[in-house]
Amino acid sequence: MTGALLLASVPVVQSATMSREYQTGYYAYKSGDFKEARQSWEVAALKDDPYAQYALGLMNYRGDIGHPDYVEAAKWFQKAANANHSGAIYYIGLLYFNGHGLHYDQFRATQYFKRALEADPKNGDAAYLIGAQYFHGRGARQNFVEAARYFELAANTNHHAAQFMFGAMLERGWGREENREEAYYWLRRATLGPITLPPGVEMEIPMDPIGATATLEARLRSDQITRVDKRLHAEGFIPN
Repeated sequence: MTGALLLASVPVVQSATMSREYQTGYYAYKSGDFKEARQSWEVAALKDDPYAQYALGLMNYRGDIGHPDYVEAAKWFQKAANANHSGAIYYIGLLYFNGHGLHYDQFRATQYFKRALEADPKNGDAAYLIGAQYFHGRGARQNFVEAARYFELAANTNHHAAQFMFGAMLERGWGREENREEAYYWLRRATLGPITLPPGVEMEIPMDPIGATATLEARLRSDQITRVDKRLHAEGFIPN
């Protein structure tokens, strides 16, 4: 996660739950003064500000001052998670998933990804990872129906890796009834952006949406391709 993404993950909007110290830390971080940011956030975090606790977790996770300290990151994420901070819950799942700062436990990881998705239904990475857990039978009993359901949830957040996986499953009839036209739509969507995965997650299945789209297109009728083109145009994904 880049510094810019970290800043995007740490809100600065005024609210009753955000302390003045938290916001001071935010602006310090934005200016590149990580030490001042940490000091301000520590004051706020000790006053049970979950935004500051989450921010400290991210700083330690990234190693903004020195090197990554996953144990310290886990401590702050867990405090923020106690206040149902969706980002903190998600990162605890990642720590379990990768065995960083917390013991390696795929089942606990899946539980936390589900909690994170409940707290923030727009968390495409969490939905994608749950889908991958069901797809591979890791941290959950293998279940293609559930895998397809979660990949679809992530795909609808414009998560390109999930769009590829959902399209591939539709093409093969895994977890859903085979539907080549719908598969083609999602594979086309997957070509419109980079295939990126959450931190520490490896690409276990090669994802080549351009190649997969071309291969499937050769098996479709012209009217099916036209309908998908019109749909993508209407939704604003490709220019008229």
